[in-house]
Amino acid sequence: MQSSNVEYTLISGNTAEKEIKLISESYRNQPLNEGGLRWKLLKNIWLLNKKFLWQSGLVSEILKGDYDSFIFLGSPYFLSTWVGVILAKIKGKKVYYWMHGVYKDNPGLVDYIKLFGFYKIADGFFLYGNRSASILKKYKVREDKDIHVIYNSLAYEENLLLRQNLEHSDILDFRHKEFKDANTPIVVFIGRLNDVKRLDLLIQAQDILKKKHGKPFFNSIIIGDGQEASNLKQLAETLGLSDNIVFKGAIYDEATNAELLMHSDLCVTPGEIGLTAVHSLAYGTPTFSHDNLNIQMPEVESIRPGFNGDLFKHNDVASLAESIEKWLMLHPVKTTAIMSDCYQVIDQYYNPKFQAKIFNEVLSKI
Repeated sequence: MQSSNVEYTLISGNTAEKEIKLISESYRNQPLNEGGLRWKLLKNIWLLNKKFLWQSGLVSEILKGDYDSFIFLGSPYFLSTWVGVILAKIKGKKVYYWMHGVYKDNPGLVDYIKLFGFYKIADGFFLYGNRSASILKKYKVREDKDIHVIYNSLAYEENLLLRQNLEHSDILDFRHKEFKDANTPIVVFIGRLNDVKRLDLLIQAQDILKKKHGKPFFNSIIIGDGQEASNLKQLAETLGLSDNIVFKGAIYDEATNAELLMHSDLCVTPGEIGLTAVHSLAYGTPTFSHDNLNIQMPEVESIRPGFNGDLFKHNDVASLAESIEKWLMLHPVKTTAIMSDCYQVIDQYYNPKFQAKIFNEVLSKI
């Protein structure tokens, strides 16, 4: 909004198809230099159990608005987007999609419709990851110069303020505070406790390593809430790990989350990882997830195996246990150097400054 060379306007509804915290409309009334938004409201009309969307007012805004280009969310399930894109093209405007894209090795029918139908009518793309960019290039959907990877980001400026370069003693003190055990590393998870995250695998891996070493090999902190919470607590109790796993519940205070993430030795998401990877690495904590890139979220690309984390075999608890064991045997206490390795990819790519730079460079040429 504060760009000096491109004037941005948000055009959207104020309802979502899933439970997620929505941006406050109060930003519409704040000055731009104080974080306000140039934002025009539409009416979202959800159809067929929220599978499809029609945005009432979008067509009118495209026809009457004085814009040089449009960035649409790249979803073919937004029916008004099809109409809006065609009208914008008729008016001679540039059209871009901001999207995950297709990231399967073997695209299915819906993927082919996207690749050779919906995507073909756009002039360019802003993508969350390199994998989807490579697939667009493979199928020659657009020229390479029209495909831009902008990654994803969280509250980067806040993360920077909360970062700390921890001393060895800081981590030991934190371990003792949480588990009365300064010698055992801590593995953390943050996110929704649902079946997609497969946290049962983490608990089972913890059990495997405890039995193998004859003592707790690591302790766990689980931050979040969801429908799997009671099942996970029951599993921990059944395996005799209740003293080795702390369920913190959902925490919305970022300073508290920062403390928990920073002082942990690893962050592990056995299922699809998404922004948890960015959140963890931003606070200097190596991150693990599975290696099936056909179903992973694009943020998994922030994990560089052996450098700032690792990828284990999908749905393979033995592989997960082996990966955790190997890392913690090499790094029984997280060091400042490890934290720096984690920061590197966030500071270079996964931050809003990088994203704004790409947007401005592309759009200012129109």
